[in-house]
Amino acid sequence: MTDEFPDRTSLDSALSGGGAAAKAEYEMLGHEIAGNCFVTEEELSDLREELIWNARLHHARSPDGIIRPGTAEDVAKAIRFAGSRGLKVSLRGSGHNYQAAALRDGGLLIDLGALDTIDIDVAARRARIGAGVKGGRLMEELAPHGLAFPIGHCSDVAASGYILSGGIGWNYGEWGPACTNVAAIQMITADGQLCWVNEEAHPDLFWAAKGAGCAFFAAVTGYELELQPLPARSFALDAVFEAQSAPAIARWLSTAGLEADPTVELICMVGPDHETGKPSVTIRAIASGSTAQEAKGKLAGLLDVPADARRIAPVDARELEFADLTQFSAMPTGKRVAADQIWSEAPLWDLLLAVQHLAEGPQSSSAISLTALGGRARTPRMPEGKSGSLSVGGVTSAGIYAMWDGAAEDSRHLAWVAAAGQALAPYKCGRYIGEADLFIEPGRLEECFSTAALARLKDLKARYDPTSLFFSCLP
Repeated sequence: MTDEFPDRTSLDSALSGGGAAAKAEYEMLGHEIAGNCFVTEEELSDLREELIWNARLHHARSPDGIIRPGTAEDVAKAIRFAGSRGLKVSLRGSGHNYQAAALRDGGLLIDLGALDTIDIDVAARRARIGAGVKGGRLMEELAPHGLAFPIGHCSDVAASGYILSGGIGWNYGEWGPACTNVAAIQMITADGQLCWVNEEAHPDLFWAAKGAGCAFFAAVTGYELELQPLPARSFALDAVFEAQSAPAIARWLSTAGLEADPTVELICMVGPDHETGKPSVTIRAIASGSTAQEAKGKLAGLLDVPADARRIAPVDARELEFADLTQFSAMPTGKRVAADQIWSEAPLWDLLLAVQHLAEGPQSSSAISLTALGGRARTPRMPEGKSGSLSVGGVTSAGIYAMWDGAAEDSRHLAWVAAAGQALAPYKCGRYIGEADLFIEPGRLEECFSTAALARLKDLKARYDPTSLFFSCLP
């Protein structure tokens, strides 16, 4: 990947050079669909700030136009419009991608945020949703029916790119990745055809859409979800320690973590404490069950925090509603962001010792989040390239997140993210396409897929999008 963001696309005679002719073309499209078109530099500048979550990249790149269709059919019209005029297409769900993958130079950016319908079939335990539906809202609508879905950890992440990338969300230790809980996917191919795909209809596209992320080569506009019974209660442990206690915490995790139930999500965050600013290690363990007692019992030895580790705050151990879990991963908005990720086969406690020296961090909103399942379990129903293109994983995941205000602080925070990546590099066995920074250096896309899965994705792209209408991370 030597040119991850292609040069601006040349428009045909009707759109070349922008100006009145281009504006008229976009206005014509706006009249044809239930949506709005934006093409002037002032409009585009304002929308980049509105649509792109990472403030650091608001003005990094600029499309020729942005359109907000109201229905899947109108997305198809917009794609046909772009194809007939030589425009490339990029797609935006909630804009939560750390690298602002939807924001490209040139072409037409299609904002899918208005595709936010939810239709629940309680008896069948299915739901059809638009790609723009955000996880928090989906959780709220399912809960009264006693149903749930492994939504993303951040409630404001839309279904679109989250499920497309695989989707490692709440209760994944029991339910698996979100993409393995999908029965069918609505999409629009490069020729402008709207279709539903599943195991019987276009199974190759269905396979690709379960894990390809920004390497996909069609527009996903909706999902048919297989729903899960809503856990009656959840239980969460939150313990904050001084970073110098990392060796004691690691020893404790090496036994208590192995005793925990395989469905327990175990999180170890290394960085400044939010309350005191002190270098810290936060241990969070979350489990769900039919009763609070069952959920609590899954934590086993994790409830007995180590006496030889110095705590910054009292241990918080409590039961709560499943829907309240999103409070643990609320992300601030309007921040400049840099992030990266690795999969690893090493135990969580080894990764903790590898990054403990970075606990001071550049500021309190930055952290290295190490995640694993109890008992060093592997994610259930991980496709490994068989039922979906999601084909690389590990027993642990390390996410590196720096968030700050002001461009003057960019170099300091970017250097911290790079240092964390270097410290974790010896433990890396792959990357998750939904969070890894694919644009730092060539070869990172190859780390997100097995060799066979990547080769199959490339073959399918050549078949379904031979002219590269869609911006894609695939070469």
